Amino acid sequence: MMGKFIKTIYPKPFFLKWKELLAIDLSSFAQPDPIVEINARQIKVMQNKTEIRNCWASLFLLGLIFIAGFKFLDYYEAWKSAEWNANRFIEIAKKEHGSEYFSLTKDPGALAFYSVVGDDGKMSFKGFIHDRYNNYTHTTQRIIGDIIFTSIPLLGIFILLLWIILLRKPAPLIFDREKRVVYSWQKGGVWAQRYDDIRLHENIQMLLFFLRCELKDGSLGWARYPLQPTGNPLFSSLSAYKPTLAYIAQFMEYGREKVLPNQDSWQAKPPFYFRDDPEPENIEQEIDRILQRITEANNEIPLDEEGNPIPPEE
Repeated sequence: MMGKFIKTIYPKPFFLKWKELLAIDLSSFAQPDPIVEINARQIKVMQNKTEIRNCWASLFLLGLIFIAGFKFLDYYEAWKSAEWNANRFIEIAKKEHGSEYFSLTKDPGALAFYSVVGDDGKMSFKGFIHDRYNNYTHTTQRIIGDIIFTSIPLLGIFILLLWIILLRKPAPLIFDREKRVVYSWQKGGVWAQRYDDIRLHENIQMLLFFLRCELKDGSLGWARYPLQPTGNPLFSSLSAYKPTLAYIAQFMEYGREKVLPNQDSWQAKPPFYFRDDPEPENIEQEIDRILQRITEANNEIPLDEEGNPIPPEE
């Protein structure tokens, strides 16, 4: 049943857009943000997980910190209020019954107040917790509320911080003009495709480049490299992708001089991550091997006379 509701994506060949993209005047655009490096041989673009991480994770993290902070402030104020009430009760009792009252009385209620602050008038946090959950009504509801509004924000803060620390800086998508190859990698696995055969899909959320990779079972599969050139993780107009695609197409067609006429090379300041996704040591050999497998498999989605994908008959 699920297959009926999920639309299969049939990526279109990039070459269908070349004529339109090569005619665009790049001087009318600022250099697109996804482009992170240009040199004589390569142009590199990078998916903007940094912006998405900072946008959403930071908002959730700040929200959870505020919730936890307000709850701890509530604890502190309740602690000091309980301490003041106990000392106030002791002060009044001593005025009415004498300074030796608490050493003589057998009243359990009075002794309970005295025991939580002692002679120095200070209530320990342990004493406050015992008092909070034993000396008042509706303690069960109070315990449940404290658990929900304390443990859940703290758990969320821990998970988000762990995710931010462990998130790897994504590898760039590299367009190699000399070899006419597009490639990237993820956790040691190499993705590759010939530039003339690269396919893409555009929707309102992202731009997807389709490359080939080896799956866990050893078969040849598809890898999707996402780009969100506007930085908006929810919505982008399809026209917003043109500058990035035009820079790529014109670099691959005309070279570095077309897209970077006044410099030999350029590199953006890398986004901050605690961890990198290192380039595999044998990447050149892996690229060649995957390209050879693509040639041998010959299982690309077939195209019609106009170059558009032909979906299989149902």
